[in-house]
Amino acid sequence: MKIHLSFKFQNKRLENLIKQFNLKHDENCSISLIINSDSLELYNRENYKQKPIKIDFTSKKNNYRCFSIRKKSDILVKAIGIRKTYYPFILDATAGLGNDAFILSFLGCKVLMIERHPIVAALLKDGLQRGYRDQKIGFWLRKRLHLIFNDSFNILKMNVLKPDVIYLDPMYPISKKTSLPKKNMQIFRKLIGQDYDSNNLLKISRKLAKKRIVVKRPSYAEPLSTDKINFTVVGKKHRFDVYSPF
Repeated sequence: MKIHLSFKFQNKRLENLIKQFNLKHDENCSISLIINSDSLELYNRENYKQKPIKIDFTSKKNNYRCFSIRKKSDILVKAIGIRKTYYPFILDATAGLGNDAFILSFLGCKVLMIERHPIVAALLKDGLQRGYRDQKIGFWLRKRLHLIFNDSFNILKMNVLKPDVIYLDPMYPISKKTSLPKKNMQIFRKLIGQDYDSNNLLKISRKLAKKRIVVKRPSYAEPLSTDKINFTVVGKKHRFDVYSPF
């Protein structure tokens, strides 16, 4: 995978990540991966005012979301099916920036993230490594949140335990009726492009999950599949369509 690489600092850990995911320098690429003193950041070279993307599980934003979540009323908690005595093993088949996976691990679930894009996987691995070292969250993060760099279409062939829940959060479809997506998502669209195979991934997921498959969708979007939805949990801006396994 080619990307513009910008080494602001020399860091052996980060250089090893670059090699692990086979990232090659391209001077003409419009997106840059910045190697800072202790983190990777994704930067849009065509918009210098745009803040770079950095995965930081110890950020104030994540800390606020963790401790402000209301378990009884939160729609993600309801969709996944978390209860006082039940914390399902979750396979997040479209990891992205890992935001929901992190929250689910904080709540007590063991979560296995799968990410197929090498640049996104490198960002996630960097965020995890720093999170594992953190004195406040490292002890439980190491036990509950992990990453596999692979294509989720191979999950039936992977040597992993059958998850209770498979979580899908495909790239949101573009809507002319809504404003531009958040800046982070604008960079992601530029990097990854549009999802055209999510329906097939749902079908595969229904063959593996033991309890349910949860699909995150924006409120304006059609269901991912014409298959029967078991139930839906609706929020202000998005919803979760829940499917039963085959």
